[in-house]
Amino acid sequence: MNVNYDELIMLAGGAFLTVFGFGKINERGKLIKSGVKVEGIVFDIETSLGTGPDTQSTTYYPVIRFVTADKEWITEKYNIGSNPSVYSVGEKVTVIYDITDYKHFLIDNTQTKLFGAVLIAVGTLLILGVIMYFFINQYPSLS
Repeated sequence: MNVNYDELIMLAGGAFLTVFGFGKINERGKLIKSGVKVEGIVFDIETSLGTGPDTQSTTYYPVIRFVTADKEWITEKYNIGSNPSVYSVGEKVTVIYDITDYKHFLIDNTQTKLFGAVLIAVGTLLILGVIMYFFINQYPSLS
C-alpha cells in the first residue's frame, strides 16, 4: 500500500470541511428554530489583513447593530467575512439571534443559507478526489 502524506492531508481536510459544514447547517437550523428574527443594520466594516505567500489579502467583516426583544442594543462583529465586502455601512439586514446569548447571531441571507452546503460539497469532492487518485495510482493497469 503506497499512501502519500499529501493524500492523507487532503483526506483529513475533506473530512474536516464536511463535518464543519454539517455543524454550520445544524447551528443555523437551531438558530432559526429557537432564535428571534429582527432587523439590524451594518454599523461598520472591520478589516483583517491576511498574508499569503506572494500577496496580502484583506477580509471585510460587517459590524452589525440590532435591538433585542428586551430593547437592548447589541453591536457585534459578524464572524463571517468576505473579500470584497458583501455589505455596505448603513445597509439593513435580517438578523436571527440566540435568546440566551445575544452575541450569537447570524445574518439571514443567501450566503449563510449556502455556507454549510458548500463546505460539505467541497469536502466531499476532496474525499472523492483522493480516493480516485489513490486507486488510479494503486492500480495503474486499470486506467
